[in-house]
Amino acid sequence: HGQYGFLQDLVRHVAYETLSKRERRSRHLAAAGYLESAFPNEDEIAEVVASHYVDAYQAQPDADDAAEVKAKAQAALLRAADRAEALGAQSEAKRYVEQAAGLADDRLERAELLDRAGWLSTNVPDWEAAERLLGEAIAIYEAEGDTRQAARVSGRLSRVEFWQGKLDAAGPRAEAAFAALEEYEPGPEMAVLAANLATYSAFLGQKERALEKAELSLELAQAFGSPYALVRAFATKAIIATHGRRPEEALALRKHELALSREHDLPVEEMGALFNLSDLCFGRDRYEDALSYATDALALSRRRGDRPMERTGLGETTYPLFMLGRWDEALAAFAEVPEEHLHEGSTESFLSSLPEIHAARGDVAEAARVLELYAPHGTSENVQRRSMYLAGAACVWRAEGRLEDALAAGLEAIEISREHSGEASQSMKQGVVEAIEAAIALGRQEQAEELVAAVEGVPAGLRSPYLAAQAQRFRARLGAADEAAELYRAAARRFRELGIPFRLAVTLLELGELTGDEEALAEARDIFEDLQATPWLERADAAAGARAEAPE
Repeated sequence: HGQYGFLQDLVRHVAYETLSKRERRSRHLAAAGYLESAFPNEDEIAEVVASHYVDAYQAQPDADDAAEVKAKAQAALLRAADRAEALGAQSEAKRYVEQAAGLADDRLERAELLDRAGWLSTNVPDWEAAERLLGEAIAIYEAEGDTRQAARVSGRLSRVEFWQGKLDAAGPRAEAAFAALEEYEPGPEMAVLAANLATYSAFLGQKERALEKAELSLELAQAFGSPYALVRAFATKAIIATHGRRPEEALALRKHELALSREHDLPVEEMGALFNLSDLCFGRDRYEDALSYATDALALSRRRGDRPMERTGLGETTYPLFMLGRWDEALAAFAEVPEEHLHEGSTESFLSSLPEIHAARGDVAEAARVLELYAPHGTSENVQRRSMYLAGAACVWRAEGRLEDALAAGLEAIEISREHSGEASQSMKQGVVEAIEAAIALGRQEQAEELVAAVEGVPAGLRSPYLAAQAQRFRARLGAADEAAELYRAAARRFRELGIPFRLAVTLLELGELTGDEEALAEARDIFEDLQATPWLERADAAAGARAEAPE
């Protein structure tokens, strides 16, 4: 079509090097000018135009019209960045903005662009670049005496640290930034910082301080009419409500957070709302709804090219997939995340699903390996991560026969969850079941009965339907034989209604072992076979065989 290209890059390179800098400059400018005139509204060529202007400027930065060329280069880079970001090419967007910052003559403009590039780095993720670029922006703002903007960007940097689990750095940084803003009239940036502080305090277990900052955040956000600040305030209030055992309030706040995020085109906040709505559905044992929210969040993260949120989304989907008996899909989701990137995002939901699946399938070594990948969570300041690690550890250690360790881990997970995450959290559910199983295996019936009674003592509106069914199942194991069969059947009905096949099968197996119910044993066997839960399948076959050999 009248167009020519170099077959070999070496030939192209030699040809280019034969041109003088003046010739290179003129031809880059001619190429950029042609492309802009031939395709005036085509965003697809923004990157190409930008590269020509940048190369033209760099060829002769002291030319008479260098300032004009540099301005065109910077504008083209920012158009290229906008397009890359819209396409989910976050790494490219970050690179273009950082290049544009290097061409800025005005220091405050440079700080603004460094801030943007640093924030884009979190989507790659490139935590080192995020901290470096945001730190450079803060330094410029401080040197220019713009304390307010320096504090705003410090708030962003504190979130970057929080996402990496650096609570010991994130908290003090946010506190210092908030104190700096108190010297000025309040603005939207103070509302956002207050929300950050409330979130950090909540995850550190500092309830009163979390509530104080959350209320301030909401008050300021409403006063200034900032959609972003308002969404962040509602998100923080929802965290407080969840930790304060007010799930319906948290659900209402999260739904409004989602609506505002969509109305004002705030995709990061939209993803957060979707993830947390999924989590709230976990607590209500509504796993189809939870999976729907998590899948929407995962799709949005992929469209945006937000890798940490994509990994969070993959982790989030595995818990409902596990509970719904879609185990191979859960394992496939885990396989999508390179293990060296497991901690880029909040992927701890893998702890509530993967060890359980592997243990149920008889691969205890793989369950232990998954747990070991999350070993840092065992001592984390983040109480949610620590409780989820302990609950997962209780599962693995019980499967390994370390019953005392399993019981201790389960009890600690229960204690932390009761104090911070609520009676229906993932870690509470897993911790309770593992602790009771370990106590029974150790012959500590009284302790097991106390744990069951604690579940039964939770107010009905806060009690997990899943745990209510488990309580009936454990009552059947611990109680009088004449009541056990009916308790097993009641538990089985609940598990069936909730759509949790593995726990249904376990309950039917225990009922069949007690009563010889052939239908219960047959259904349990079919479920275990579908789930590839080999040890359980063997146990069901043994129970059926014993029934067949029993005298009439």
